Amino acid sequence: MKLHFQKSGLLITCLISLTLSTPVLADEAANYNSSQQVIAEHVQNKAPSAKLLCTNNLNCSSRLTETFYKARQYTPLWSTGSGVLSIDAVNVLDTLRHSYTDGLNPYDYHTKELNLLLSQIEANQAAGEVPANLLAEFDLTLTDAYLLYSGDIQIGKVDPAAAYKNWPVDRRYINVLTQLQVAARDNQLVQNLHNITPQNPDYLKLRDKLVSYQQIASNGGWESIPSGSTLSIGTHGERVRLVAERLAASGDYQLKENNRTYTQDLKNAIMKFQRSAGIKVTGNVDDATLHELNIPISQRIKQIALNMDRLRWLPNQLSANYIWVNIPNYSLSVYRNGKLDLTMPVIVGGGGENKSCIVNSSVTTIETNPSWGVPRRIATKEYLSKIQADPEYLAKNSMRLYDNATGSEVDPSTVDWTQVTQKNFNYFIKQDPGRKNALGKLKFIFNNKCGIYLHDTSNPKLFAKMARSLSHGCIRVGNPLALANDLVTYNSVSWDTDKLNDTINAGTHTWIRLNNPMTIHIVYQTAWVDDSDNLIFRKDIYGIDNINFPIFIPYKKPATESNLDL
Repeated sequence: MKLHFQKSGLLITCLISLTLSTPVLADEAANYNSSQQVIAEHVQNKAPSAKLLCTNNLNCSSRLTETFYKARQYTPLWSTGSGVLSIDAVNVLDTLRHSYTDGLNPYDYHTKELNLLLSQIEANQAAGEVPANLLAEFDLTLTDAYLLYSGDIQIGKVDPAAAYKNWPVDRRYINVLTQLQVAARDNQLVQNLHNITPQNPDYLKLRDKLVSYQQIASNGGWESIPSGSTLSIGTHGERVRLVAERLAASGDYQLKENNRTYTQDLKNAIMKFQRSAGIKVTGNVDDATLHELNIPISQRIKQIALNMDRLRWLPNQLSANYIWVNIPNYSLSVYRNGKLDLTMPVIVGGGGENKSCIVNSSVTTIETNPSWGVPRRIATKEYLSKIQADPEYLAKNSMRLYDNATGSEVDPSTVDWTQVTQKNFNYFIKQDPGRKNALGKLKFIFNNKCGIYLHDTSNPKLFAKMARSLSHGCIRVGNPLALANDLVTYNSVSWDTDKLNDTINAGTHTWIRLNNPMTIHIVYQTAWVDDSDNLIFRKDIYGIDNINFPIFIPYKKPATESNLDL
C-alpha cells in the first residue's frame, strides 16, 4: 500500500527564542500602532492592497474575526505593545500545528500561512525592523485560525446539516466569539483551548488510538493480503506470514520466529480481531475477515477521526447516569455513577428515510401497554397496499381507522379502497394495545426533533439477527422490562418493580413520570475503545463515514528539512 504523507514537524525552538528574546527596537512601538491601523483598514475594507486575510484560503471565519477586532478598537491580539509576538502566539500556533492528534487537519487552521508569516517576521527582526503589515497579517490570520479551531474542536468539523440529508442531529451551539473575547480579556488564550477540548473518556481513548494509528501509518502502514483459500490451523505459506505481519502491525499479534504456519496463537489473535471487527468469530481467515484485514490504514484513521468528530456533538462532560444507544453496534447500555449497569441488544432504523437519528435528551416517561399511532409515511407506503389486498387487514392486526378531519372512527368496510392513493389518504391508523401491538408492552419517551422513542416489540425473534437495522427509525430494546425496572428503581418514589410488573401484566395503560429524568444519548459510533482497551470497529450501516474528510498523517522529518510549511 502506498501512503502519501503530509508534512509535519516539531516547533522550531530557535525561532521561538528569536521571537521572544530580540531586543526591543526604537520603532517597535510605532510598528505596533501601525499594525493596529493596518488591522483597522482591513476590517473597514480600506486596505489599499490585497486583502490580508484568507487571500488564498476559502476556509475562513473572517466575519467573526472582523467583529472581534471592531469590538477591541482593532488592537492587535498576538503582539506586545513593543511590537514583539507574544508567547501565547507561539503556543497557540503549536496547538494548531498538532491538531492532527485530535483528528483535525492543521492546514484548515492556516498553519502554512502562519509559519510563512512567522519566518518573514523573524527575518525582518534580524534585519532590524518588522513591517507593520506583517504583524497585522499574522494577527488577523492567527485570530481567524483560533476561531475556526475553537468551533471544530468543540462541536465537530463536519456540519451534519450540510453533510447528511434527512438525518436529524442534535448538535450543541457554541459562541466561539464570546469565548475568545473572554479568553483575551482574562489572558487565558492558551488555557481556553485546553478547556474546550473534549474530556469525554470515550473521546480521549479514541484520541490515543488515533495517535497510535498515525504512527503506524508513518512507519508504512500494513501490506495488503492476496485473496485465496480460507486459512486455518495447520495452513502453511506466504499468506499466513502476511496475516501475522498485518496483525503485528496494528499491535494485535506478537510475531514468532516462524510466521508461515497458522498456529493456535494466530487463531486466537484472529478471533480477537473478528470480535473487534463485529464479524462472525470463526478463528479462520475467511473472505469477511480478509476484507477487514485489508482495510487500509488511511481509511481506519479517517474512521477514527470521524468518530471523534461525532463525539463532539455530545456535551463536553457526560453526566454520571445516562443511557447510551450506539446505532451501528445495535446496543443499549445504562451507566450508573459512570459505570456500566445494564446492557442489551437493540433494533435500529433501516437506511434511507428510516434512519434512527442522533439524540441528546432525557427519558421523562414510561408508557405501559401503549397504543401505536401509525405515522402517515408508514400507513401510506406500507399498509395501504395491504389494506387494499385484504379489507380485513386492519381488524386482523387490532388497528382502527380514523378520519383525519373529524377525528371520528371510520368503518374500513365503508371506504372504497380502490380509490385511495398515497396522496389522498385522509385517514389516521391507530393500533390498540395488546399482543399484536408493534410497540409491545413498554414505551420510553424523550423529547427529540424526529419523534422517535425506545420501545418493546411484538417480534422479539429479530434480535437473533447480527444485523438489526430493521425498524422505521425508533429503537426496539431487547429487554424493555429490565430497562423499565432500572429507571423505576432509580427515578420514581411512587413506583417499584412489583407495581410495574403488575401494571404490565394486567394490560393497564398508564404513564409513569420519572421524577429524575434519565439522560439518553443515541450516537453513531463505528469506532470506539472498549473497557479492555481494544479498538472496536463496526460496519458503517448508514454510510455516515463515507464523506470527504481529508486526513493528516505526520512523519518525522530529517533535521536538514524545513518545518515551516505546516
